[in-house]
Amino acid sequence: MAKILTFLLFIQFASLPIDGYGKEQHNISIKWQDCEQITKVALEQLVDIFRKNDFERLEPVLNTIQSTCGENEFTQRLRILRALIEKKTTGDIIANYLSKDYQEVLVMRWDYSVEEKHAEIYRENRSDFDFVPLRHAIDSLTKTKALALLNSPSYNLTEQEEKIALLFADHIDEFYQVHDGATRQPSGNNTPKPTSDKYYGKNRHGVSVYAGAEFPLTGSAPVFTTSPAVGVLFSSRLSNPFLFEAGLKVRINSNDREVEYRLYDEIEVIRSMASLGIGGTVGYKVFDNDKFIIAPKVGLFWEMATTGLSEVNEGYYDDGYDYYETRSVRHFYINTMRSSLALSAMRHLSGKTYIGLEAAYHYVPYNWDSNLLTSVQPNYGSLQLFFRF
Repeated sequence: MAKILTFLLFIQFASLPIDGYGKEQHNISIKWQDCEQITKVALEQLVDIFRKNDFERLEPVLNTIQSTCGENEFTQRLRILRALIEKKTTGDIIANYLSKDYQEVLVMRWDYSVEEKHAEIYRENRSDFDFVPLRHAIDSLTKTKALALLNSPSYNLTEQEEKIALLFADHIDEFYQVHDGATRQPSGNNTPKPTSDKYYGKNRHGVSVYAGAEFPLTGSAPVFTTSPAVGVLFSSRLSNPFLFEAGLKVRINSNDREVEYRLYDEIEVIRSMASLGIGGTVGYKVFDNDKFIIAPKVGLFWEMATTGLSEVNEGYYDDGYDYYETRSVRHFYINTMRSSLALSAMRHLSGKTYIGLEAAYHYVPYNWDSNLLTSVQPNYGSLQLFFRF
């Protein structure tokens, strides 16, 4: 890693004007020297802070390091460890840590710490280790406290928190394990990068399958009574704050009453067997700790309720050589627009699979269709269980 860093710095310096090269190199050298000195002084305080769990002193020390060295794996690791110990919300800071591949930096650190020549390795690559010597006391404290978190019955860690604690405790193989049983590969260029997406599938599109019941909210003798409802919708990535779905929803109109429907100049008495909705929803996450997600949603669907009525059109087609008989069937539907307001809650199961529950209000003005002569109440509620894959 140090050789790669040296090569990149060489390329960067080579692209500078000759008269600016020495100045640029000098400034970087001074910055690194300052960073090393500040980190060295800070480490003495940090060891004392973590031994005593005196976390009121932690943030000023980390900010001092960061003001000169910038944010790095080391400062973020200690912030996460503090949040875990104090049982604070950790979803965002852990996701940020993983998104920047800091886990790879720490794995490299643990790997080199067991080397016989670890002191020599550190001296030659100090900046790669954030100027924190290998096998430093702060590393031992990190491992000890992370292991205590994993074993303490007073801590109920989320799956994400458990994974990061395994990393901090130097249980690397367990950290790299995912739900399909894959384990860490040998060290080298083929080492996988275990971001949070491996555990929660949040950076992938999905398919949601819904099943539940829809029921009327108003009306003493509603046309459509409580009926089963199902749906299949394609879903956007869960990593975004806004969630989008598009697809089909079907309500099986069981035990519905007969209604009058005008077909041309005739009044037909019909019964709708099913309603098909085509459209989508837009949601916004108000809570997300990876394991649980809560999001209110609004939806809009073009809905067609079957009438059982159809007509057959027959004709002939002349292609200049012969006549062909043509036949087509036209089905008639009660057409309307369904709008929905819903609250959805889902829980992570494994991989990219979630289970959820959605409660919703629907406004369905069936009498927008002028051919429907019977008054149909428009207010409905629904409760559906869903799986996202």
